Amino acid sequence: MYSINPLNVLKLLEEEYKLRYQPDDAPSDADKQLKDLIKDLIDIKIARSDSPVLEVEEDLQGDLQLDGLTFDDFEKTAGGADLLNGSAERYFFEDDRLNEPVTSDTEPSSHEIFVPRLPDSRVPSSQAVNLDYKKRAVDYWCNDTAKKRRSLSSVRNHFTKVRDERQLRDWKKQLAGGGSRFDKLKVIRFETAKQYFMAKQKRQVVKDLNLQRWAIPANNDVDLPGFTASPYWVSKFKRYYGIFDRKITKFVTKKSLEAAPQVKQSAEECVALVRSRIAEHGLDCLWNTDQSGVGYEMRPGRTLEQKGVKPVEAITQSENSMTHSYTVMMTISPGTRKFHPILFITPKEEKGVFGPIVSKTMFKADDLYITASTSGKMTKKPYLEWSEKVLFPHMEDRCILLADSWKTFTDQDAVIELKPEELQYEMITIPPKVTGSIQPLDVLCFRMCKGCFKKISNFVFVNDIPVHVHHRDVILKLHSLLYQQFQSPTFENLIVRAWFKSGYTDKRVQYVNPASFMFKKLNGRCIHNNCKNTVLLVCGWCKGRLCFHHFYDVHHFCTIYLP
Repeated sequence: MYSINPLNVLKLLEEEYKLRYQPDDAPSDADKQLKDLIKDLIDIKIARSDSPVLEVEEDLQGDLQLDGLTFDDFEKTAGGADLLNGSAERYFFEDDRLNEPVTSDTEPSSHEIFVPRLPDSRVPSSQAVNLDYKKRAVDYWCNDTAKKRRSLSSVRNHFTKVRDERQLRDWKKQLAGGGSRFDKLKVIRFETAKQYFMAKQKRQVVKDLNLQRWAIPANNDVDLPGFTASPYWVSKFKRYYGIFDRKITKFVTKKSLEAAPQVKQSAEECVALVRSRIAEHGLDCLWNTDQSGVGYEMRPGRTLEQKGVKPVEAITQSENSMTHSYTVMMTISPGTRKFHPILFITPKEEKGVFGPIVSKTMFKADDLYITASTSGKMTKKPYLEWSEKVLFPHMEDRCILLADSWKTFTDQDAVIELKPEELQYEMITIPPKVTGSIQPLDVLCFRMCKGCFKKISNFVFVNDIPVHVHHRDVILKLHSLLYQQFQSPTFENLIVRAWFKSGYTDKRVQYVNPASFMFKKLNGRCIHNNCKNTVLLVCGWCKGRLCFHHFYDVHHFCTIYLP
């Protein structure tokens, strides 16, 4: 074991500098500050000199006597997933700044020196030990039952990491004081981690302050001098366990958490039912339909801006259009026909119907069915109209419709009256609270469609194109063009993957993301001769680059597929 004598260090320093410097009568403030820094460094080294072995945690659970009543449930999951052991020991004991100054109760500041911890070169990493190992080795060596110490050779036969009796005496001294500095830091870290993972199991909001409040009481038990749970220690703790500050995307109640097993079971039963229908009737008769609200002015929620700028503002054509929406109803299948040929759209009209002039002049397309409602939302009347005019005319011998638990969907008596007599029709309802995981349209499709719509709308704004993106005809025309783009064979695996991710099929395929394909390969010019306009997108059918004019104004309703 090595030892440090600070007087010898001072003597060596004096010999090093005496030829170049002479002592002054009154030391300057800078001299005093440097003295404090050197003293802190020497104190740390003195404290470390009592620990000749670099301890590395092997099993922290042996270091503590845990409260089984509060920790049992946590231990089953966190212990099984090895959560408490973090990613790598080196992340936590990386340098001395983490281990808080022994002689100072102040937080680390910017003027403190970085002191890298030098491992003991005499001890290979394979010989590193933890507190539990030391305790078992010392107990075996002391042999309290026989009141006679065992020989070193006997100890080394059972504990191969032991080098000599001096090391055993050092370990015994450390155990009497509650362990070495590293051992105490591990106990603090483990206690803090236990509190953290238990809080996260309960879906609690945890901040840096909570970690500090858990670490301070943990230190009271081990009595580590100078430990203050500083922000630097907190940052190292988070790095060790891979903890980051994340935006809360959803708040849940305790009641919903308690009901989670029943919700999961209902989802599994629904998936099993659909898979049995697939096995019996095939894929072509299975369809998933869902409605989604779309804002009249679809804009990205984030923008580039200089750091620190507040507030971050963006232009809009109409504030009212940012808060109002209409309904789009899409239908997809895992069979040969991936998309239903008609997209159903319900804009908002004050009287719930289009006036005679609007009905004659508004934009129409073969792939759109447009009806109005007073709210712009799907109600029973538009739903029945969709069933009669859109769904059933395009079904063949059998239709198995998979839809969520929206009340209007579940009222099937009126729908049965509208279906053709020769059509075999069945409605399977997706249970509540699981549509995000087992409804194919929610798993992949709607999010990507809206993302493409936002990119085109934002292109209009950035390039000052004189088009009002919230007007009815503009919205309908863009929906017609984008829906045709999504039906390109380029993107058909997107639908296959959506059904696979929802659990209904076993065919896992790679798919092309429409947004990545259409909006990320924009080098070059528009395919039309002499057009120098900025390229808007790449067509999913013909693979041609198009500007806004030749995509929207010319109405590029492409049907020619080029692989």
